[in-house]
Amino acid sequence: MFNTILNNKNIIKLFLAQLMLLLLLSCSQNSANKEIHDPLESMNRSVFKFNQGLDKYLLKPINTEYEKLPENVKKSLSNHVKWASTPVTIANSAIQLEVENFSTSSIKFLLNSLTLGFYDLDPNTKYKTRDFGSSLAKYNVSSGPYIVLPILGPRSLRHFSGNIVDQSVSSGTKNYSYNSTTLPMKILSDRNTYSNVIEDIYISQDPYLKAKILYTENRFNSISSKKIIEKEKQSEQEEFEKLLD
Repeated sequence: MFNTILNNKNIIKLFLAQLMLLLLLSCSQNSANKEIHDPLESMNRSVFKFNQGLDKYLLKPINTEYEKLPENVKKSLSNHVKWASTPVTIANSAIQLEVENFSTSSIKFLLNSLTLGFYDLDPNTKYKTRDFGSSLAKYNVSSGPYIVLPILGPRSLRHFSGNIVDQSVSSGTKNYSYNSTTLPMKILSDRNTYSNVIEDIYISQDPYLKAKILYTENRFNSISSKKIIEKEKQSEQEEFEKLLD
């Protein structure tokens, strides 16, 4: 059903137009700010609880069996998921004028196409993952409200709208985000990779709040330049010092 909606260009265009309007109306919020407005907290908590139940009764038992696989098999699946998403990084690196990231990700994608990404032929070469949400942030579009999606989990409106754009401009299996073939692989791989973090969230006093804080911090760090991150740390240090005065 979700793929049917994505294939309807008129629905996509209308949806994106509405999302972009909401984002542009909220542009007064600096994109580097880690705070995410949560006006839908009641609904988000309900979706979070649903995801938590789904994880407990489905994903966690599957992950227990997945853990028994040889490490090289799990690594291969993780490599493939990352490789399949690389065209999105290539396109958004170009949009963000990140020449080095664009060239590195392009060359590595072509090289690993020889193995369909299951085996990384150049593990020492790294690049930064980019999506359209990070492109919006690059050009100072605000993050918008915080939302929690069924199965896919936490997003800002900017992040989610970026996912939709990435899907609409990509073809076939080149984008993992909502692709029916590689999405299950991504969910399984991510559940295994972040297993300890997820368990730590669930045993906290307020799992919803902790998940929101972790998402916000990680997303901020993943899309921000080193200069912005250092500036944010400096600002936090100054605020802390004021409290001690």
